[in-house]
Amino acid sequence: MDHIPRLSEIIYVGLCHKIGSPTEVRIRREVIDTYEEMMKSKNNIKEQDEMKSGSEREGFRLRTSDIDYMLWLQDHKVICDLSQISLYRIPQQTVILMECDDLPPGFTRLNLLSPSNDLVIRSSCVTKNNKIFISSTLFRRNNLQVIKTLHTFFASSIPHGPCSSNVKVQGFEIDFVLCFRSHHWPTTALPWIQRCHQQGWPSEIVISEIINGGIHVVPIGSIPENDEEWRISFSRAEQKLVYSMNHCQFLCYGLLKLFLKEVIDFQNNYPVLCSYFMKTIVFWVIQSNHSFPWKPDNLLYYFWKCFKLLIYWVRIGECPNFFIPQNNMFRVKVTGSVQNVLFNALYGLYQKGISCLVLSSTLSPYISKAILYRTLRVSTDESSFMTSTELDISLFEELPPFTYGLSFEFFADFMNRIEAFKRKRLTPYEVVTLQCLTSNVLKDTAQLIENNTFLNRNRIVYGKYSKVTTLLNFSCKIGNMSLTLYLAMVFYRARRYEQSLSCLQKTQERMTCPFIVYRDNVNNVMYEHYTARISLGNKFRRVVVLDTRLHHKLNYIDELELEQKINNENGLATLQIPPLVMLHMLLILNHHRLGDTVRSQQSLQDLRTLLLYDEVNVPIHIRDISWQILGICQQITGDFLGSLQSYQYSLEQYPAHKIQEATLLRMNTLPRVLM
Repeated sequence: MDHIPRLSEIIYVGLCHKIGSPTEVRIRREVIDTYEEMMKSKNNIKEQDEMKSGSEREGFRLRTSDIDYMLWLQDHKVICDLSQISLYRIPQQTVILMECDDLPPGFTRLNLLSPSNDLVIRSSCVTKNNKIFISSTLFRRNNLQVIKTLHTFFASSIPHGPCSSNVKVQGFEIDFVLCFRSHHWPTTALPWIQRCHQQGWPSEIVISEIINGGIHVVPIGSIPENDEEWRISFSRAEQKLVYSMNHCQFLCYGLLKLFLKEVIDFQNNYPVLCSYFMKTIVFWVIQSNHSFPWKPDNLLYYFWKCFKLLIYWVRIGECPNFFIPQNNMFRVKVTGSVQNVLFNALYGLYQKGISCLVLSSTLSPYISKAILYRTLRVSTDESSFMTSTELDISLFEELPPFTYGLSFEFFADFMNRIEAFKRKRLTPYEVVTLQCLTSNVLKDTAQLIENNTFLNRNRIVYGKYSKVTTLLNFSCKIGNMSLTLYLAMVFYRARRYEQSLSCLQKTQERMTCPFIVYRDNVNNVMYEHYTARISLGNKFRRVVVLDTRLHHKLNYIDELELEQKINNENGLATLQIPPLVMLHMLLILNHHRLGDTVRSQQSLQDLRTLLLYDEVNVPIHIRDISWQILGICQQITGDFLGSLQSYQYSLEQYPAHKIQEATLLRMNTLPRVLM
């Protein structure tokens, strides 16, 4: 049986490449944790709070990883017992009582004890036995109607389980769950605490964090017809449990997710199981099995334990919720003929033994390697299969490229939050995330000031300009190198063309260095040589180049105002422009405004060459805006025939920005003789 530990180690390393190494997963979590901590201040202004959940929040980056957002009103407080009502201020806060009597385990009714000022909640109420309850069905339906009117981005929203809105963005599904938060631990889940103490998992610290974190209630009943039922959600607790796993346990969870999608679902034409069941299995196996340590050479042993438990649950038709075991999550979904077909499929895989993993397209290459090279041993030490450059790139890919919903109030709140955050003992990844966020906030605040027409009316334009450039200069000092393009745009709008060109020329010198990182493109040798003795923060400043993003609410340069308008009308919020394309556009425009025809034409030729031959710096999926920009520049400089050709090329590209209407409008402004 020596081949099983060896195969386990080979699959462990393979999963580290597919799912993430220990440091990669740590980077993902620390970046999103820092982002949420810093950005939640905007929710205080909006009186709404949110939590990202789902596979991506746990640290996965699989193609099937879903993105879930749970949103709730801060001033609506859910209590589990009437005695807890004294903890809240009425009428400033709306108090809602959970009532679980005569309901399936894991579900509750929401009794509205004090009036709500929220229109959606008031219109979702029903009266029964002289009590006011919030209907989960009406709540979902009313929220969907409101969400659809917020922005064209949400116009295609559809209900999805407890989610009020489900939208697709670039192939990813994003769910928005409007729900309620309770800071109290429900009575029905109290036995979970005792069980954890007895079994020794999770640790006492994690148990305490989970209890203090409370729960959510989401709008879905045990069956669709039960309009008054709400499901008790332990999403926050589950996230804490996943974070507490060691990497072998996390990869076992990931292996089960892959096995479900690539093998079990492939065997069944109609997928029955979901990844939440896989997570539940892992929780139960970790808590109840202490036979062997969770380490790489035992990975397949524990995978098989989980698989056998899944088969047993399907056979008896029970999947006990980890927090409330009386809640059988198979009660509706895995019954009758569906249960029989699923059991037969799973048992057929079980009879194949561990070789059933060959059916997984992800795992098959690693198993084949183990069979072909029977004496092959691999090192499970991270440094043996992951370079420092690869880890750096992982960090840079995770960093948030922009921030949402900024305002002047948010800026002051954000700066105060930085001071509080810096008192903590920060990891290098948290430091770089904070650096990235701060540079983005400074840049966006500068753009808000620059777009503020009130400041123009009060004849303090010079003071405004000084504030904008000061904030942008500070942003450029701490942020990635492509932030200087925003400063060049401000100079251009202020008609300071020489200053804009000086800024652009320095930026061009830096952007064309051989060690820069754009997306995941990097010259490893040059990068390692240049960054050998540089801190992570300085690497981010000196080597990272990001796309230029123009938010629809702000005007950056007049030449792209039409594209921003059409982009927004079609449900998108930003134009995403490759940095070298933006740089060349600004070079062309500045030279043209200065009357330097020779340099303007040379920059035009450079941009056209870039679009024709450089798929690295002009990614295929955002070439529509790139060809559009070339067409705009050609039209401005008088090359109408070249402009027409570029607009036609723009229409032929993947419509990432949905700007075809803008392209046609611009084509109609060309001289008629060309059309």
